[in-house]
Amino acid sequence: MKKSHEIYRDERYVLGEAEGVPYLRADGRTFRLTCHPYEPCLYIKDEAGRLTAVHNSFDPCAVLELFGEGRTVTSITGFEYGAKEFCRMVEYAAGSVDIQIDDAEKVFGPRAKKKEPASVRSREKQPALKDAPRPEQGKLIEDDPFFALIDQYPDSVVDFCLVKNEHTARGREAHRFALIWACRKLFIDGDGEVIWHYDAGRADAKQIGADALFAEEKENGALNYRGAFLRPPHTNGYTDADFEGINAALFPNGTDGLEVYEWTTDWSEYFDEGREWWGTLCLTVYDASLDRFVIIMASATD
Repeated sequence: MKKSHEIYRDERYVLGEAEGVPYLRADGRTFRLTCHPYEPCLYIKDEAGRLTAVHNSFDPCAVLELFGEGRTVTSITGFEYGAKEFCRMVEYAAGSVDIQIDDAEKVFGPRAKKKEPASVRSREKQPALKDAPRPEQGKLIEDDPFFALIDQYPDSVVDFCLVKNEHTARGREAHRFALIWACRKLFIDGDGEVIWHYDAGRADAKQIGADALFAEEKENGALNYRGAFLRPPHTNGYTDADFEGINAALFPNGTDGLEVYEWTTDWSEYFDEGREWWGTLCLTVYDASLDRFVIIMASATD
């Protein structure tokens, strides 16, 4: 029989779990919290049975476990939650029927934006994860030989992440989950501070072929992957041979059958600088032979 226990209590809220189901009590009202893992979507049910769906939100069982360990969680918008913030968001969202996480977070009011200077573009200044475990650490692949190779290209403005396949969704939504884990790596520093705010739930995508992924540079068109690697705002001297070597390490079993999505870039401050003139890039690539995703992003200015 599953036990009941409280995770958090203050003058207004009690957050806990009863018979394996998370709940929130707020000023005498009780809400049951469940989730849909494929979206992900937090469901809030009140005592009358009215249901609210908070899209791109949290698995309540997972966040209660983390709160119980004294840790925090970060939403896809980059907002960091402790237990009290989570209670406030749930109470605010309840009764809305259908709401996005960024709308639910309006309960916190305007947020001050923290943004690093352009020099953070260099690889050595990318945010590092803390030694303490964070949720994204279990999803990221950080010991692949590829990273030793890309470290030999310090003037590259392209950011890469390797992410395990969660097997909780397919197609574009599986790619979105991988993109979210990459954002948590690249856009949030080791102290949980947001470098670039983002809302990956707003990102849209279209599927492209592997041939388009590796296409030649476009002189007067949108920025593409090859162009981003070879022609950043400041000349790096890299060649097509360098580009091919990088991708041989990223896709060691070849590029046949890669599943590629190209994403819009109007959902994060990370892309603001590139929109000034150079361009922006956001790609997710699923390699079935290794059952992993490669996330490729770029945005730079002079």
